[in-house]
Amino acid sequence: MKKDIVQYDIDPELLTNFLDESEESLATLDNLFVELEQCPHNKDIIGSIFRIAHSIKGLAGFLNLKDIKNLTHELETVLANIRDDKLCIKTTTIDCLLTGFDEVSNMVTRVRAGKSQVADENKLTELTDEIKGLSDSDIRGENKDISEALEDVAVGVEQISEQAEELDKAGNKIVEEIVRQKKDKAESLTPTAMGRTMRVSEEKIDVFMQYVGDLLEVSESFNLLQKRIDSNSDMQLAREFKDINTSFNQLSDKLQKSLLAIRKVPARNLVQKIPRMARDLANSLGKQVQVEVTGQSVQIDKSTIEALESPISHLVRNCVDHGIETPVERKKAGKSETGFVKIDISKQGDDVIIKIHDDGAGIDPEKIRKKAIQMGLVTAELASGLSDRETLQFIFSSGFSTAKKVSDVSGRGVGMDVVRTNVESLKGTIDLQSTPGKGSAVTLRLPSSLTVLVVNGMLASVGDQQYIIKVEDIYEAIRPKAEEIITVSGHAECLHVRGQIYPLIRLHELFGVEAEFTDPTEGMVILIEDKDSRGAILVDKILGQQRVVVKKLDERFSYLNTVAGAAILANTKVGLVLDVPAILAESLGGLAVE
Repeated sequence: MKKDIVQYDIDPELLTNFLDESEESLATLDNLFVELEQCPHNKDIIGSIFRIAHSIKGLAGFLNLKDIKNLTHELETVLANIRDDKLCIKTTTIDCLLTGFDEVSNMVTRVRAGKSQVADENKLTELTDEIKGLSDSDIRGENKDISEALEDVAVGVEQISEQAEELDKAGNKIVEEIVRQKKDKAESLTPTAMGRTMRVSEEKIDVFMQYVGDLLEVSESFNLLQKRIDSNSDMQLAREFKDINTSFNQLSDKLQKSLLAIRKVPARNLVQKIPRMARDLANSLGKQVQVEVTGQSVQIDKSTIEALESPISHLVRNCVDHGIETPVERKKAGKSETGFVKIDISKQGDDVIIKIHDDGAGIDPEKIRKKAIQMGLVTAELASGLSDRETLQFIFSSGFSTAKKVSDVSGRGVGMDVVRTNVESLKGTIDLQSTPGKGSAVTLRLPSSLTVLVVNGMLASVGDQQYIIKVEDIYEAIRPKAEEIITVSGHAECLHVRGQIYPLIRLHELFGVEAEFTDPTEGMVILIEDKDSRGAILVDKILGQQRVVVKKLDERFSYLNTVAGAAILANTKVGLVLDVPAILAESLGGLAVE
């Protein structure tokens, strides 16, 4: 292995810039090729791909990276033939070009790792010959008789239009010269404004973010101090401190938001490989699939994007493998032969919503029900009482699969449970809906950033412990009357408030702490809602509203699955930030909203 290590005689900064720019450019190619396959005559797409190849070839040549330069040169030649209408675009053409650029990407990765550019010289030679063969065998006009006949027909048209074109060109040149002179004059008077960028390591940004979190905690301490000054000092001093504290809070907010923005990147970084992946998988399964993505400009924390790449990829593979039917099956069902997978990305408050849906066969809840009974996940009696939507949730169980045979794509029962685990580790939720014959939809909801999570929370106490509930999760806080406390199905304590039923969640029982009040009519109840579930959390007291910095708990506290994190409060105590969706899921499963 040691002989594979190479010391490149290149300026480190130039090499790093080349590698960064090449990786960014190559990452966009998958989508461009999928679009080109769907719109083979789109000159803009062809031009974009050609420019990427040309740029990488030129820079690689400048840095004496000959293998990268030579391969991109061959790819550029093929692209030039396509651009000049000398080469037909076929599926095999796209496949070959994609394979070629995949190898360029592999070469770039090897150079970054300090290895030789080529892992296997023989494979590279075979690939290069295959790429060269595209230009040799598929050139338009291969059939000379047809080409000559078409040329004869074209001669007459060319002669008729030649003079008109010459006049048109002359007129255009006059206009262009006038425009150029005015533009040159304007540019000589106005300096060019260019955006400036600087690469900063993620580690440095993360450290800075931690300091910002500490700063926000100090800000909350100042808020507490301000309340004490308001009640114990003269009015003039209180006003002055309040003004300074307000400015400090505003500055802290701006700093935190600015740093969060630095870590965020467009959602297109998450989905840019998806169309290519779906295309390749569909081809291998004899299917036709088109992927549409909306919301690619939505900003998401880079670490969240990295964590979501595998789950999103798995969900789309499921759509193509299990959801989308073959062209013959779709035609019989009265559908177009091409299946559609759509990914919608949007923002709701501080959360990102990712919805992946297809127009395929959908999921038969009866099959899921039978499989769940067979696996011992539920009894036949209980299964018969479950709604179709509740039944679909078994898909997220470990080892669950209804595939009739095991393949490279599916059938091993590994996947959806891992997807849910990954999403929940990001403090997100996942929801599945499906209609047999029409398709399925999976919706992910997650915070747009996890680096430094600042929430506005309601502070409540149970005994000596303090808890924070996000304000957006709270519907109302009340002290219930005795007649509002009821029992549902003979075993579940609930609150019946203004026609709605809320399962009662006793926080002291959930966390095993001693409460001051166990009678809901003596304590306070916080009504919470999340999607289709609701509940009522019983606490001793509500202490007020506070902005807190949520910090992750270390692995020793991983068993606290109903806790989103911890926060240092203004009074220097540590409070637990409650994970409302997890609490609703664990405590009686919440209650479906009618």
